[in-house]
Amino acid sequence: MSDNAGRPWSRNDDLARWCYACGDLNPMGLHLEFSMDGDWAVAQFVAQQHHQGYPGYVHGGVVTTLLDEAIGWATYGRGVWALTGKLETRFRGIVPTHELLTVRGRIEKDRGRTLEVIAELRDNNGKLLAEARAVMFRATGEQAKLIEAAAREMAERQHSH
Repeated sequence: MSDNAGRPWSRNDDLARWCYACGDLNPMGLHLEFSMDGDWAVAQFVAQQHHQGYPGYVHGGVVTTLLDEAIGWATYGRGVWALTGKLETRFRGIVPTHELLTVRGRIEKDRGRTLEVIAELRDNNGKLLAEARAVMFRATGEQAKLIEAAAREMAERQHSH
């Protein structure tokens, strides 16, 4: 993946490093580390007790976050910065805590302004536990500049308090 992974700022910039799903500076985050395997963006994750809904089961919001992040990294891995427009999640099985999970996403169709991206979450035996489909909107150069400016302004306000 390129250094900026399709974003308008460097991957090493603090703006990127506070992401809830993949940011290494976020103490409450999931700390996902994606790599590309062909067309797939892939990460592994072991959910802890504080990620659960029902005892021993990963909360559905965390499951959806894992899938959404794989979808985002599938676009970043192809050098495209895109924003989620629609996300549909299907739960296929119980997602357990304290077990190795693999989440992966890939672009299914590139329609220019929009991309159709899929993701799946599997257990260590390869069983499909959840899947998602998304419509992503490609950020244009001007949109990317506006988003970056707003993010930097927000970060400056937080640092000044």
